[in-house]
Amino acid sequence: MEMISIRRIALIVALLTFILPRPSLAEALNVEIHASSEDIDLKLSRESPFYDNYMETGFGLYYSEDYVISNLNLALKDEVFIPGLTLGLGFKGLFGEVEIQNTDFDLMAVSFLVLGEYDFREKFFDLPVNVSASISMAPTPLCFSDTDRYLEFYSAIYLYIVKNGAIGIVYRSFEARFEEPSGEVKESDDAVLLGLKLSF
Repeated sequence: MEMISIRRIALIVALLTFILPRPSLAEALNVEIHASSEDIDLKLSRESPFYDNYMETGFGLYYSEDYVISNLNLALKDEVFIPGLTLGLGFKGLFGEVEIQNTDFDLMAVSFLVLGEYDFREKFFDLPVNVSASISMAPTPLCFSDTDRYLEFYSAIYLYIVKNGAIGIVYRSFEARFEEPSGEVKESDDAVLLGLKLSF
């Protein structure tokens, strides 16, 4: 994996950290860091009112020995059906590098994003737990460079220790398919990570 790509992604993270405006009383800035023995995930997201919904914008980074995948996401969210249940729809732009059998492939795609979240604190005040899940899929027409298809599933459960801070467990899996002259190759990975989430 070329170090220049890692440096570019680190620069993007640093810029986003300083450029993101300080949220107002009606907005929330979330910082999440997850890690295992082989993987690191980083998520920065901002929620702000948007007409009758909430708009979430964010940046994510998945790093492992065989890949570095970054993403920018935009989604509209709203509480539906019952208190505490939030559903959302949006898009996720993906870019990075994946190494398969000592060959580097460029990953570039725009995926559809569906997400959901249930905050138990909205109904059960003595249960400081939040669960969430999302799925993103990029079919062939929305993939670029070497990429042919991309599919990702992400889920998390958080236990709030303080009002704006939680520890949690995250499960993440993805499959990326790439085109090359000899045919299609793929990379898939799944991981369970421990994490920390802070909200400001």
